Amino acid sequence: MKHRWTAVAAAVLALALVPAVGTGTAAAAGPAPDDLPLVHGDRGATVAKAQHRLAWLGYELREKETSSTYYGRSTRAAVKKFQQKFFMPVNGKLNKDTWKMLKKVGGSVGELPKKCLSEKKTLCIDKTSKLLRYVHKGKVVQTLDVRFGVPGLDTPTGTYRVWYKDRYATSGINGPNAPRAPMPYALFFNGDIAVHYSPTFAASGYYPGGGSHGCVNVADLKGVAWLFDQFPAGGLVHVYWG
Repeated sequence: MKHRWTAVAAAVLALALVPAVGTGTAAAAGPAPDDLPLVHGDRGATVAKAQHRLAWLGYELREKETSSTYYGRSTRAAVKKFQQKFFMPVNGKLNKDTWKMLKKVGGSVGELPKKCLSEKKTLCIDKTSKLLRYVHKGKVVQTLDVRFGVPGLDTPTGTYRVWYKDRYATSGINGPNAPRAPMPYALFFNGDIAVHYSPTFAASGYYPGGGSHGCVNVADLKGVAWLFDQFPAGGLVHVYWG
């Protein structure tokens, strides 16, 4: 299932095609704009910059808002989701702390590691922004929120290939005498570590201390089902810190 991209998002994603590909490293820190905090009803260049980064991070924004640099409902909703994802006070206001985090995880708009552009189809998994991007022919065609392993069971970084696909995979992590945990639409890329749907993640979302046993959890069932059908065994998977 593809995202419905706004005009801003489409322009942002096109930047991934430029020859001078970055490493995915976030933009250098700088002073926060003078017009912060931004709230519902504001307009201007800083709103446009925020929308640019939010679109790159996969949030859906109304074209009416992005074309007029208006801090409307969809922009406020995206800021709230972003704040929740990174364990910040959820108020929908783009204050200095939220701006700093947004710049950290979404500052290098359009930049992907070279590995993510090295083949026709790749999974580009950014641990900093907690995102999986499916890249097809150099373009990001799907963005999914993901979570990773808890401390001590960290999801490894590196470059791998999907060695096995299992639409109905289960896990015995709860012990031999407990029901097996569902992990459908699994794309195994490093031993028993896979990208897969997580009912727990879907039900609980992001919360401090929450995570997997090393897998890349996806909460969007339709999204990961679509990805499972699109991405081949043998496809390249790149996991990195942005």
